[in-house]
Amino acid sequence: MAKPRLKHLLDDAPEASVCISPAAGKRSKIERSQTPDSDQENSMAPSQAAAKTGVIRLRARNGEEHTDGADCIGIVERVELQDFMCHERADVKLCPKVNFITGQNGSGKSAILTALIIALGGKASATNRAPSLKEFVREGQTRAVVRVHLKNRGSEAYLPERFGSSIIIERQLNTVGNATSLFKIRNGNSGEVISRKKEDVVAITDHMAIQVDNPINILSQDAAREFLASTSPDKMYHFFLKGTQLFQLREDLEVVRQAITRAESSINRKKEVLPEMKAEKRRWEQHYEDMRQARDLSTKMESLSHQMAWAMVEEAEAEVQKANEDISMQQKKLSKVDEKVDAERAAIDEINKEVEQLEEQASAQMVQLEPLQEERRVPLERLNSLKSTLRTFKQTENEINAEARSTRERIEALKKEIAVERERLVDKGSAGRERLKKTIQDLEDSIADQEAELSKLQEQQKALEDQSLELHETEKERKADVVRAQQQVEHVKSGLQDLMNQTSDQMSAFGRGVKEALVEIKRTKWQGMTPIGPIGKFVKLRDRKWSLIIETTLDKTLNSFLVDSHADRIKLDAIFRQYNCQSRIVVCRAEMFDYTQGEPDSSYTTMLRALHISDELVKRQLININRIEQIVLVEHRAEGDRLMSSNNGGFPRNVSACLSADGYNVGARRGGLSTQAISLVRQSSRLGEDISQTIARERQILAEKSKELTEAQKALAEIRNEMEAVAGEYKRSSLAELKCRERINRATSEIQQTRERLHSDEPAKIAALEGELETFETQLESIQTQFRDHISQRKVKEEEIRQVESDLQLVEQKASFIRDKADKLRRAAESKATQCQTHNNNIEYWNSKRTTLEEKMRSLEAQKMDVEARVDEIENDARKVCPERVPVEHPPRKLDRMISECKARLEEIERSSNMTLAEVAEKAQTYIMTYTKAKEELRSVIALVSALKTAHQQRLNKWMQFRDSMAVRTKLHFIKNLMQRGYTGKLEFDHTQCTLIPKVKTDQDLVSERITDSTSSPSAKGGSYQRKDTRSLSGGEKSFTTICLLLSLWETMNCPVRALDEFDVFMDAANRRIAMSMMVASARTQRDTQFILITPQDMSVKPDKDVTILRLQPPQRTAVSRH
Repeated sequence: MAKPRLKHLLDDAPEASVCISPAAGKRSKIERSQTPDSDQENSMAPSQAAAKTGVIRLRARNGEEHTDGADCIGIVERVELQDFMCHERADVKLCPKVNFITGQNGSGKSAILTALIIALGGKASATNRAPSLKEFVREGQTRAVVRVHLKNRGSEAYLPERFGSSIIIERQLNTVGNATSLFKIRNGNSGEVISRKKEDVVAITDHMAIQVDNPINILSQDAAREFLASTSPDKMYHFFLKGTQLFQLREDLEVVRQAITRAESSINRKKEVLPEMKAEKRRWEQHYEDMRQARDLSTKMESLSHQMAWAMVEEAEAEVQKANEDISMQQKKLSKVDEKVDAERAAIDEINKEVEQLEEQASAQMVQLEPLQEERRVPLERLNSLKSTLRTFKQTENEINAEARSTRERIEALKKEIAVERERLVDKGSAGRERLKKTIQDLEDSIADQEAELSKLQEQQKALEDQSLELHETEKERKADVVRAQQQVEHVKSGLQDLMNQTSDQMSAFGRGVKEALVEIKRTKWQGMTPIGPIGKFVKLRDRKWSLIIETTLDKTLNSFLVDSHADRIKLDAIFRQYNCQSRIVVCRAEMFDYTQGEPDSSYTTMLRALHISDELVKRQLININRIEQIVLVEHRAEGDRLMSSNNGGFPRNVSACLSADGYNVGARRGGLSTQAISLVRQSSRLGEDISQTIARERQILAEKSKELTEAQKALAEIRNEMEAVAGEYKRSSLAELKCRERINRATSEIQQTRERLHSDEPAKIAALEGELETFETQLESIQTQFRDHISQRKVKEEEIRQVESDLQLVEQKASFIRDKADKLRRAAESKATQCQTHNNNIEYWNSKRTTLEEKMRSLEAQKMDVEARVDEIENDARKVCPERVPVEHPPRKLDRMISECKARLEEIERSSNMTLAEVAEKAQTYIMTYTKAKEELRSVIALVSALKTAHQQRLNKWMQFRDSMAVRTKLHFIKNLMQRGYTGKLEFDHTQCTLIPKVKTDQDLVSERITDSTSSPSAKGGSYQRKDTRSLSGGEKSFTTICLLLSLWETMNCPVRALDEFDVFMDAANRRIAMSMMVASARTQRDTQFILITPQDMSVKPDKDVTILRLQPPQRTAVSRH
């Protein structure tokens, strides 16, 4: 149940200490900065909202909203109903001050208040409307939803960073299924579901001091009628206690009083038993004293004791001798361990030599690249030279074209000049000469056309040759793309096949033969612990974004197995060879050392923190082998660069390396601050990832790579088709060029013949011009022949360029082969270097063995010192028994037997009591301890009960002070409220009889009293008229008086929401109008408090900036009206 805050008192009320029950301590004040979120108003038009929900909202005429409660908590902003009671759908928006909900009977007014109680966690019984939550679901439906928006602003907001400035509490009621009630708590800003627990609803209402189950705080229809109609003083007093939470505090104090009573009864019982325990203790003490005096040691017993003392000395000296022998044996074992360590170090030196040889061979391979560089230089220089020659050919082509152009211009000028001369001979010519000239002119025009066509064909061929070169280069690139895409597709297919195999055999992810080896490991008996592995079986990812970089880093370590002895290592290695298993074997000690001192700051995500490792030994071996506690993980390379230089330009403390999820090693302790790309391994299920998701990702990648391959093949086919088209075009152009040259040669021959016929009749000048023309035409033909030869030479050079490029490609292939061979040698060297880890593990094992032997030796030496010290101690004890060393006649066992015989004689003395002296002493000690313990326990219980009674009395006194304070406050507010109507009165509290009786004088009573006072004698004035009991008031007066009492109780509480259903049912119009005005005035004087008042009658109060009237239409109606 929510508890009132009780944080303010009336200024004119007496001071009182406040006592709150332990249950009220559940709510702790949470201080936080104010959240500057503003309310989000519904932007729906009023007419639309009314049509949707059936609610008409009346506001002040000026349209201003009341700003009180802008930064507060617990104010109900909105209530939404869906299929709840009679409402199919309703949305009621409330103002932060006074809300009057009106409407005809059956319009669902009380359902709004019922929905508020149910949504805030109230039970069905608290509403008095239904026996179970299922009954609230609208008929014909299977579920109902109620939703309440609570304001959550200000310095006392409840977890605003989580729930926002408004909290939406939603409760779903179901008529079918097991879950009849489901909660959802949403962030009012984002709509996100924050919680589904009722405990959080209780915590929110408790923090906001919303008392759903308080019968005075939220009065349902039946509760309001009961309160308004109540005349019983004890019921009124009960309502007062319930409303102010005094009833709960009194119940808590009663529980404490009962506990005190039970404790006092227990103390009285213990006091009755204590004297009997004391008498029994004294009796056993006397019995022990009698037995002790009966004992008498004989002289023989004393002599045997002397010999026994010195016999123990001789036995201890023998133990010193044995300790010396054990120490000598341990020294021999240490020498053998040192020999083993030296042998392992020698093996490491041999492996280091082999690694150096392999690295030298790799370096030698890299040296072979130098001649290839020289071999590459020659064709590369030749290629540059040929390309330079091509550029020269291009320049020569331009010069030839310029010369041909100049020659053609001269030919055209000569032809024009010849035409002019021939015009002079027109009259002298004959029809035959004209016909010959016409023929020559036609042939020359034909030659000119053919030469123009030839020039176009040559230019076209040149463009086709350039295009062909470009297409050849593009074809090489497309071929490389196709090969690369095919390799990627095959790589992905291979990885996908491995993943498919892992679905049926999870151990296949750790390599061949692991599954069979695990079965054999279970069947084998081991000298030490059963081998643990593969290590990856115990390692799981916390976040899959680190999967690829972690699997790449740990890689072979994930496949490894752990043993704790070399004998088990040899046995496990034989099993691995049997099943062709390539997993590594690590010999380790099962030492659970503390690694936390070597970790970096907790703000860094280390590889250790990114993994869940179920086996502690596996965790520590990963720390030993891979330093996972000091490797920091980041998402991007740039973030790693900043991190690795954040410590004044150096690495952060306890950080040895930084790896990024995009595949970079950003700095390392041994390599300095440098960034290197990491060759990522193929992803598998070794780190516990969902294999189906991995397969789905690989299939998606395969589809993408296959699509890239198809596109690359399509692009290659398009290039080849284009090359074939260019080649066909070039062939057609060459045939057209050949035919064009044939036509030119034939026309030139005909012109020569025709001119010879014509020159015999022409003047000498024309003949000279034509001779010059023929010379230039011959020169033009020579230029064209030179151009064709030049084109042929260029083609030869281009073919030579292609050959040189082919030679360069061969040299590059040789260099690539040498680099691959050098890489293989380096990998072989790295593989050899990994063998050093095994020998280092062996050295670690022998060192641990040495440590164990040294510890054992130190233990033996300590034992020897202890024995020597014990010898001295025993000798000192013996000298205390017998100062002079006596010869020992018998071994310790016989002496012990002889002493036992002496003791047997003493038993005859002890038989009289049927108990030994030791038993009597033990029994006496038991009774003494029992009596002492009981006495101390009684003293502590008495002190505790005394303190508890004092605390109970103090709390009871404070409870009564608080009760009196609440009563005074209620009285003052009651008198103030009655004055609104012109009444006077008081509240008579009888805390002994638990009664509350309101006494009221109405305005008519006051008038009658004044009349009586004026007519009566002075001695009778002042006492002639008494205040009325509420039972003598009219219905309206009684209802008004009860409303005044309710308002008085409300003003003593501190709940942000106060609700009352059908408060004016028994009032007349005048009392109803005054009561409403009183409620509005009371609400305005109380900060951060909201009133929800329900009435079926018309409103006498007008809407204002802090008063809202909500008029509900019957749910079955569709018409909407607005005031």
